[in-house]
Amino acid sequence: MGDHVYLLVSIFPKYAVSQVVSYIKGKRAIHIVRTYAGRRHNFIG
Repeated sequence: MGDHVYLLVSIFPKYAVSQVVSYIKGKRAIHIVRTYAGRRHNFIG
């Protein structure tokens, strides 16, 4: 499907999986806000 992304990530054991996922989600959220900040529609909710 076009709206699904599969990601395989190799991380060092010293990093928790939740930390890495939070980091990736945070960076993606920042990118989305910067890309669509000028749009009329509110994409929250």
